[in-house]
Formats: sequence, C-alpha cells, structure tokens
Amino acid sequence: MSFDSVNLIRKLLDLGLTEREAKLYLTLLGKKTFTALELQQIAKIPRTKIYEVLQKMMDRGICTQRSLGKKKIYEAVEPAVALERIIKKSEAEFLESIENKKEIVGSLVKTLIPIYDENKENFNPLEFIEIFKSKDQIQKKYIQMLQNTTKELLTFNKGPYVCDNPGRLDEQQTHEADLLKRGGVCRNIYELHELVKHEWLMDYIKEQVRHGQEAKVIDYLPIKMIISDSEIVSFPLPQTIGHSTDITLVFIKHNQLATASKMLFNYLWDQARDFNEVLNEINLTSFANN
Repeated sequence: MSFDSVNLIRKLLDLGLTEREAKLYLTLLGKKTFTALELQQIAKIPRTKIYEVLQKMMDRGICTQRSLGKKKIYEAVEPAVALERIIKKSEAEFLESIENKKEIVGSLVKTLIPIYDENKENFNPLEFIEIFKSKDQIQKKYIQMLQNTTKELLTFNKGPYVCDNPGRLDEQQTHEADLLKRGGVCRNIYELHELVKHEWLMDYIKEQVRHGQEAKVIDYLPIKMIISDSEIVSFPLPQTIGHSTDITLVFIKHNQLATASKMLFNYLWDQARDFNEVLNEINLTSFANN
C-alpha cells in the first residue's frame, strides 16, 4: 500500500470497523478483484478467519462477492457509498440500543419504585442531624451556614466562643458582612455580662452594626443558638463537665424545629434592649467610675 495505511486504519477503527475489516477494505481498494486466498496472504489474516471477516464486511455493505467460474471473488464498494453505509448502520444500531435501554429502564422503574417507597417509610430519624466537636470543624460549618443563608440569620450569642483567635474572628466577620451586603438580615441577641466581660466582643458588635447587623442585649439567654432561613437550627452546646471551654455543635435541618426556635427568638427579641442604648449606659457607668 502506497498510502498512509496506519493512519487510515486508525480512522476506520474510529468508525467502528475491526482491525481485520479495515485492513481487508484497504487491500480491496488496491485492485479490482481478489480471491479470498489472495486477501488472506496480502492482509496476513488466518485462513480460518478470512471468510468470517469477509462475511461481516458484506453484512456492513462495504464489499461485494460474485462468482467467476468456480471461484468467488471480492470487490470493495466505492468509498463514499461504503462509508455512508457504515454511518447509517451505526445510527440504526445506536437507536436500537437506546430503545432497548428505554425498555430496560421502564422495567427497572416498575421493579425499583416499590422498593424505594417501602424503604422511604423506614427513614433514620437522625439523618437530618450532624454533630461536630472540634473548633476547626465548627468554624468551617458555621462559615458554610453563613454562605448558604439567603434571607435571615438569627443568633442567641453567648460564650464559650469558637472565634477564640483573631483568624477565626476575622473570617466570621467577613462572611457575616457578606451576608448583609447580599441583602440578608442578621439579628443577634447578646447577654449583658458578656459585653462587659469581653472587650473584643464589644468591638465586634460595633463593627457588625455598622455593616447592618441588628443587635439587642438581654440579661440572660437560655442557650447558644443560630437559625438560618427558618430551616436550619444550630446549637453550639458547651461542655457541662468541669471548666472546659470545648463546644459540641448540633446542626439540625428541620423546619418545625426551626419554626419553634424562631418563636423563642422573637419572644426574647421583644424583651431585649437595643445595643446602642445599652452601650451608652455602659459608657456612662464607666465614665462615672473613673
């Protein structure tokens, strides 16, 4: 063969021909007619396989067979016609395959839906609860909650705190500010003694109020709590043993629990005082003591 047979064979393989079919077709293009023995010797295909390959090529419509006396001779079908037949056959096989798969899917759906429906009734009640223990995990989950909140974040804010270093605090401030810039609402209730106890907390609240956070102060909060979009409730629960400052975060996606928690939040929000009002009182008391 004077042409680039390797490249041509590769392209014919891409069309779906086998390597033996591709070699035989290129060989057939070399002259008008061949006997099976001639093709077997030139293409170096085992004699036991030559007739099988030729039959498949005739089925594809890319070569023909006719008798010349007692001999059977083979010819290549003109390339434009042969290659068009390959494409059409591939299309037909593909469509047939799709139809077969549709039938299988239909059968599987009928079989699998009852299994799914039966098992759905037996759900695990803890599937909607996640628990995190390390401060790094809790920080990551809180940041994720801030990023996913689209409308409203409500917080009972009291210690102990995960943001016990400047890096975590800055990260929280940045993402809370982003939520406010997106048009979200942040309403936080703080315990009064926490403002006096933590100077950094006072600075943090002033900064977030400037960004748009609504802040109020109350004498006592029953629990540390965060509610996102009236769908998710997070309870960062401090350890009750000894003097540990470790926190366990319980993250629950449950609309009814979120609704009940929001009712508690709104009840205490109505009782709490505006942050700026309390801040003025603290400043006046500090000034008087000095």
